[in-house]
Amino acid sequence: MSADPHGGPVGARAWEADAEARARGRVQMFNATRPDALDGWTIPLQQYDLLREVILRTIDLHGDEDGTVRLQTVVDEAQRELGTHPAFPAGRLSNFVRFAKVDLEARGVVERVPRSSPQRIRLRLDGPE
Repeated sequence: MSADPHGGPVGARAWEADAEARARGRVQMFNATRPDALDGWTIPLQQYDLLREVILRTIDLHGDEDGTVRLQTVVDEAQRELGTHPAFPAGRLSNFVRFAKVDLEARGVVERVPRSSPQRIRLRLDGPE
């Protein structure tokens, strides 16, 4: 288990809520710092999958030698790749990326680099929970 409170673990209630949301074509957004890790809202599965793919690919392609990437780099890359995508009709991706990043932290996929400013992220060293 990670010492970072953003890194989970996420309990059964959150996973159950996510399974129910996915049955409706949505994803329950997690936030490990919230009660039961539930942020109280969902997004369409298509949006989530697109965001997750861009976040993970950006870490892989743009990460430094230590595997870390600035969060702003991830936001910029998502905006470049998805800013005109029909799944995001408003065209602004910053908040979507940041919320998806928090969700991926809670799911144990990515982690914040401690004491990094500006914030940096990387794939979680010990893998998902």
